[in-house]
Amino acid sequence: MAERLGNKALAQSVGQAVGHNPLSIIVACHRVVGSNGKLTGFAGGLKRKQRLLEIEEPETVKAARLF
Repeated sequence: MAERLGNKALAQSVGQAVGHNPLSIIVACHRVVGSNGKLTGFAGGLKRKQRLLEIEEPETVKAARLF
């Protein structure tokens, strides 16, 4: 999102805005990842964030994984 706004330095501000989003059910904050694709901070902890993402992963994607 920060890139789309034209300034990668806005990443923290974007994360804060997502964290305060009252519509988190629609755009869940645990789905926000870093620009490098890695997990970043989450109020519930990174282990919980990883578990939420695993639960939501489509079966077709799971089946295609080697590990």
